[in-house]
Amino acid sequence: MDRVYKLFLLGFFFFSLASSPSLKSAEAIDAQKLLEQVDDNLWSNTKFISGRLIVDNGRKIRTLTQDSWMEGIDRSYTHYKSPAREKGTKMLKIKGKLWMYTPRTDRKILIAGHLLRQSLMGSDLSYEDMMEDHKLSKSYAATFDSFANIGTIKCAVLNLTARDKKTTYQTRKVWVNPEDKTVLKEERSAKSGKLLKRILFKDYEIISGRKFPRTMIFKDLLKENTKTTYKFDVIEFDIEIPPSYFSQSILKR
Repeated sequence: MDRVYKLFLLGFFFFSLASSPSLKSAEAIDAQKLLEQVDDNLWSNTKFISGRLIVDNGRKIRTLTQDSWMEGIDRSYTHYKSPAREKGTKMLKIKGKLWMYTPRTDRKILIAGHLLRQSLMGSDLSYEDMMEDHKLSKSYAATFDSFANIGTIKCAVLNLTARDKKTTYQTRKVWVNPEDKTVLKEERSAKSGKLLKRILFKDYEIISGRKFPRTMIFKDLLKENTKTTYKFDVIEFDIEIPPSYFSQSILKR
């Protein structure tokens, strides 16, 4: 009887170790390295995305279609194809500058200063969000916060602190699946610490050897009853992009 009881206690002990998030497992999380692995999975030298921006303002839903070409972290070009009101609108980012062209006015303008904080096409994204296309591991220092479940997935929650005081979002919190190095959720905060944006990453697929989300859901937490869903219909990595796509001359073509 004593032997059976001892075996029961031993089995219970090992079960407890396996089923609880141990200190050892938390210590095993190298937050900065995990963030670098997230970047390695998502980033490529060049990228093409054709997708839909589905904007829900709480009263009506409208869909914008767009094609985007990206090179590194400094250059991107986006061409909006529909609806009719936005058709032909173009955006060009070169390093720290963002230009926008609208066919209705036949003018290109430099988006700068307070304009960067305005809503992009009435969505939950701002023009500043368009400028945030950079490697997180280069721009932020990461620390491990805790483990938390999103659905059935046990995520490592990382706190990110900007290395540069000029960075738009001084702090971020990301929920990372440490098994496949994918981000499932992100929160972005202002310099004051006020929570501004929440983003969910869904529908991951393996594309050219990378695990990439087909859907991102943005929520501007300063607005009520709104959300913007970004659907990626076509994703291509490491493609050749004509140099002319990153010249201001393309805006009026």
